[in-house]
Amino acid sequence: MISAQVGARVAVRVQNPDSPEDLDDVGSDGGAMAVLSGQVHPFLKWQVGFLGTYGGEAAAAPTGNAVLLDLVAKIELVDALNLWVGRMPIPSDRANLSTEWAIAPWTLPGSYGFYVPSLLTGPRQGKNDRGDGLALWGEVRGGKLKYYLGAFGLDRPKTMSPLYSARLSLSLLDPEPGYRTSSGYYGTKRILSLGVGAQHRANGSRASTGTPPAASDFTVLGADLLLEIGNSTAGVLDLEGAFAKVWGDHETASYQGFVLVSYLVPIEIGFGRFQPLVRLQRAGQGSAPGAGDLTSIDAQLGYVIDGHHARLLVVYQCTELPGQTQNALLFGAQLLSHAN
Repeated sequence: MISAQVGARVAVRVQNPDSPEDLDDVGSDGGAMAVLSGQVHPFLKWQVGFLGTYGGEAAAAPTGNAVLLDLVAKIELVDALNLWVGRMPIPSDRANLSTEWAIAPWTLPGSYGFYVPSLLTGPRQGKNDRGDGLALWGEVRGGKLKYYLGAFGLDRPKTMSPLYSARLSLSLLDPEPGYRTSSGYYGTKRILSLGVGAQHRANGSRASTGTPPAASDFTVLGADLLLEIGNSTAGVLDLEGAFAKVWGDHETASYQGFVLVSYLVPIEIGFGRFQPLVRLQRAGQGSAPGAGDLTSIDAQLGYVIDGHHARLLVVYQCTELPGQTQNALLFGAQLLSHAN
């Protein structure tokens, strides 16, 4: 039997890429995902996913691109012992294991603007928030306790050392089974979860100039927390936070953290419920040339129709970068089928 899941995310952004503090220009970007999974033996399973996108960071005009998103061979012996090999989310913190499809904000933590180069402010992730490698992971008591041990970047053995990544999470209320997770359950679970993670790569902190570029070891230690309480009668309150300390001689940030609060109102209006959300992000100045403190505030109003599977939102983001202030307004829509 083959299971399929498809989804689409589309956003319209109001921001001038040449003058980011001004809301006098409009751009659009989006993506469509298709994931297939199945098994050939009770212990042997597989997953393959594709992503098509248009638009993108600093794109002068909308452009299209199609990439391989996931490609995983799974050896799943028992709940406590599984080995995945291939391309998959790197197990570092909750948000990256959720991916952008299962978080309440529109963008993953560590994003400080659309029309600026990507900033590496926390745990390492590969392109499209995936990494090529292997992960040994398992869960106890249906997902109350989970561990991950992985090595990634194995597609570039000649140019980069492996990125070692580890994570341990404890769910004190309802369990969270599976490799992937979510940063919100819209009242279908009671969540109090704590997680810690670490990454290390020899000579993984590299200068942006020089041939060869100067390099030092990269290390990050982090922790995250998610509390979700409530129900359809009282509404659903989410409190989430994470902090990561970064070491490396050529890093943009010395630390990265965020706090988030959201409330899903209990009253249904039309065919959905409103969810106001505020997220504050902060990154401390790293040792890379030109680095400085980074601050970003997202004020978001979501209209939730079916959890992560159907939602609309509008976001205002104000970001303080070294020598620059950015303002952006975003209108987004996400549609994601239930896996069959």
